[in-house]
Amino acid sequence: MAQAPKKANDAGGDADAGKKKKKLLLLIGLAVALVAVSVGGTVVALKVLAPPAAETNAEHAAPAPTLAQAIYFEMTPNFTINFTVNGRQRYLQAAITLMYRDPALESLLSLHMPAIRNGLVMLFSGKSFDELQTPEGKEQLKAEALVVIQTLLKKEQDALVASGETKGVSLANVEQVLFTNFVMQ
Repeated sequence: MAQAPKKANDAGGDADAGKKKKKLLLLIGLAVALVAVSVGGTVVALKVLAPPAAETNAEHAAPAPTLAQAIYFEMTPNFTINFTVNGRQRYLQAAITLMYRDPALESLLSLHMPAIRNGLVMLFSGKSFDELQTPEGKEQLKAEALVVIQTLLKKEQDALVASGETKGVSLANVEQVLFTNFVMQ
């Protein structure tokens, strides 16, 4: 007789285990549903809250303008500047190349090359030999040379525009001054 009650307990235990499994599956299903709702809600919220201009601009945006190919203008002859340092003669020899992108600028550079060279010689000769020996001094010289060239070209372009001779005048400018050779001794 002792075995009959055991079977009843086993049947009751199976029923409890089945209920526990159902609860566990129900909780797992509920968790999956909550995650799905959360992800879906986030996607919908991002679409609703996104500025409409972003969508319109992305669809109808013009392609980014590409830069024209770089053009290099070598200034010849090289610049040679003399310095007196502690009673000794010192020299700077610099080869300069200008970088720009508008082919029409070449004729303006050629036309005004004497004035450009004069401005650069005045700039170089106004520097001290010691400051040009440092990398910072060379970078500063490049920046100042670019300003000298751009200022002169702008002045000449403005004069041509004011005189009404805008035919073939490029309003572009030199982008970089490059030292292709820089020797100090």
